[in-house]
Amino acid sequence: MAQSLLHYFYNTAKPTLFCLNAERAHGIASLSMRMIAPLLASPPQAKIQPKILFDRKIYSPIGIAAGFDKFCHAPEYIRRLGFGFIESGSLTPLPQKGNAKPRLVRVVGAEALINKMGFNNPGFVRGWNTLRARLATAPADYQIALSLGKGKETPVERAADDYMHCLDLLRRDIMSEYLFYIAINVSSPNTPNLRALQKSRAIRALVEACVKISPRPVVVKFAPDFDSLKHYRASLAAALAGGAAGIVISNTTTNHALAEIPAALKNFGGGLSGKPLAARARTYLQETLKETRGKIPVISSGGVYSPTEAIRRLDLGADLVQVYTGFIYYGPDFARDFLAAANKTGRHYN
Repeated sequence: MAQSLLHYFYNTAKPTLFCLNAERAHGIASLSMRMIAPLLASPPQAKIQPKILFDRKIYSPIGIAAGFDKFCHAPEYIRRLGFGFIESGSLTPLPQKGNAKPRLVRVVGAEALINKMGFNNPGFVRGWNTLRARLATAPADYQIALSLGKGKETPVERAADDYMHCLDLLRRDIMSEYLFYIAINVSSPNTPNLRALQKSRAIRALVEACVKISPRPVVVKFAPDFDSLKHYRASLAAALAGGAAGIVISNTTTNHALAEIPAALKNFGGGLSGKPLAARARTYLQETLKETRGKIPVISSGGVYSPTEAIRRLDLGADLVQVYTGFIYYGPDFARDFLAAANKTGRHYN
């Protein structure tokens, strides 16, 4: 009954929400779901066999991508909706306001978003204090990961200092042991020069430095915008040589030609996410799997626009799937519908 109420509420409110500024609508929808969460029944029991990844047991292989939970609340309603994990952040060493508004817009006809948020976040200390309190009470079937990024004002040649600073604070705190993994975000298009860190020599040095002091497995998040798949494979191989324990593929794309963008948004900039990214994300996932060959977990993100698409990514070989834009367009039943569909297939994603 409560779940039907949530479905009804979202579909009734969606036209109004979509008339609002996208960033404001996100805040209102999140607050509403947080208020309704106590009324929700526990998530359905998945017939999918749990798997062990990063020495943690995962009951639902579908999670929420970084950027949704910028302030590190890791809200309980996410678990109650059937998601197995969330990647909070990205956090930078110092607080950042992000880019000027408007910085998040919808391309409704394409089921897409364009964002140029710019790592707006409360800063590592405040964000981590919020998240560590949530880690202390999180249920065993809800895993919480943390994403780290470079500060906007930090020169790219000093970028490693930002990641190392945050990781050093984490290793001094015993609560960091409860994190699922720690993602190194080097692929947002909205921080100047950040993607330069994806180049093979740079990413290997960065990963090696992070692995030495990280209290949890280091996962690297790549973009789907390399000049060629050959260059991507070189960077991926370098990250693996540096000790990356997992890969998230992919972040948003700067190739707006993948969607029919309204003229008013032609010069908006930022990263495109949602349905238009699906085919490219699958290609990068397949290239990643060829290189990793099952040795480390691979998390598929980008263009996961429906529960069926999430199942497709798992069938291709992904260990986990992350959603964000698809969650906004499809609605709060995304994970539960995914679990129901996956149960019907009889396949086990482990």
